[in-house]
Amino acid sequence: MQSTICALASGQGGAVALVRLSGPDALVITHTLTSKTQLFEPRRQTFCSIYDGKNILDKALVTYFKAPHSFTGEDVVEFALHGSPYIIGRTLELLCQSGAVPAKRGEFSQRAFLNGKMDLVEAQGLCDLIAAGNQSAHRLAMNALDGKLSGKLSEIKTKLTELLAQIEVRLDDVDEEMTPLSTDFITQEITAVLTAIRTLTDTFSVGRLIKDGLKVAIVGAPNSGKSSLLNALVGFDRAIVTDVCGTTRDTVEETLEINGQKIRLTDTAGIRAHALDVAEQEGMRRSKRAMENADVILFVLDSSRPVCAEEKQLWQDIQTQHKRTLIVLNKTDKPSSGKIDLENVTQYTQFTVSCKTGAGLNELKNTLTAPMNEVEKDSLLISNLRHYEELLRAQTELESALMQLTKNAGGEIYAEHLRGALTHLKDLMGEVTPDDILGVIFSKFCMGK
Repeated sequence: MQSTICALASGQGGAVALVRLSGPDALVITHTLTSKTQLFEPRRQTFCSIYDGKNILDKALVTYFKAPHSFTGEDVVEFALHGSPYIIGRTLELLCQSGAVPAKRGEFSQRAFLNGKMDLVEAQGLCDLIAAGNQSAHRLAMNALDGKLSGKLSEIKTKLTELLAQIEVRLDDVDEEMTPLSTDFITQEITAVLTAIRTLTDTFSVGRLIKDGLKVAIVGAPNSGKSSLLNALVGFDRAIVTDVCGTTRDTVEETLEINGQKIRLTDTAGIRAHALDVAEQEGMRRSKRAMENADVILFVLDSSRPVCAEEKQLWQDIQTQHKRTLIVLNKTDKPSSGKIDLENVTQYTQFTVSCKTGAGLNELKNTLTAPMNEVEKDSLLISNLRHYEELLRAQTELESALMQLTKNAGGEIYAEHLRGALTHLKDLMGEVTPDDILGVIFSKFCMGK
């Protein structure tokens, strides 16, 4: 028999706290804490006392959701308590003393999935919704939670299932009473499914940035104005700025929102040929690591002086990263030194900015966020790595099926690849996912969900 679980379902520190109880004994346990004669009408709040022995612990609003019409599909009771840490803790203790057990991370959502209240794509959309830190990430999560992404995946799965059924019924037709499917028809159908999957997988690069944030590394030689640029972008003095070369010894990180998108900025130590000490050497090593991990590199140059040998070497290193790179000509409030003496520099987008006056910063911000903001609002994007990997596996199987078709292989050969693709789609939606994998997925959810 399934246990009855309980947990705090709201954040800490608010005036009101929500404690959730789910399972077969939810109503019995609730009566133990309130009154055995208290009536709870489904889906209506009841104002009543929560008792700790003979003493009243709190006055609360209690809502009963009768199975299967609840978040988990089980009997659920939610207690809207005053947000006192003592009241919350003691209520959870009393619930456990009355027969409940503490919920594991994501266990409410896992029960909702197992009871058919949502599929795995929708469940992970809920997790992403809770973590959404900006408007675009929220929109992505809602598309998954509302079933829009699941609907598209179901459409793809249904088309593949129907094709496979037509192929398999003919494989079983030993008397050859059915009209054979033409190779052109099978190729056309597989290609249609493959195109739909590729359309989704191609969105992952942008979807990931919207969900996790764009990682931007600010790099350059000492005293080129990297820290000033960080401060100008975040809007306050996050990094120390002085006229002394090598002020920044470590990476300085800050997360902010620009044009509705999450940006993760990293200001790095200035890179030069000869470090003064061990600390500066370590700072430069971390700078190079930040460059390797970045989605975008901002190469900052002091426009008031000629390019030095160290900057030329750094530019060579940047080009080997093969990352999206923007050249930022800083300190334009000072007289310009003239031409930028760097090879291939005209192939990269350049910005002239002044961190002192703010000139050019808006253009830089708009260019940084353009790939995410140019996505249409109603577009379906893949932002979850597990979804992306399963779709890639399905894509590989379909490509193999097409290859077997061109080789005139037997139907059983390419049908096996179609079965493999279908299995990956079912795995993505949670239809055939092993329990241990489900445990890993739901353990990433917050407590109370």
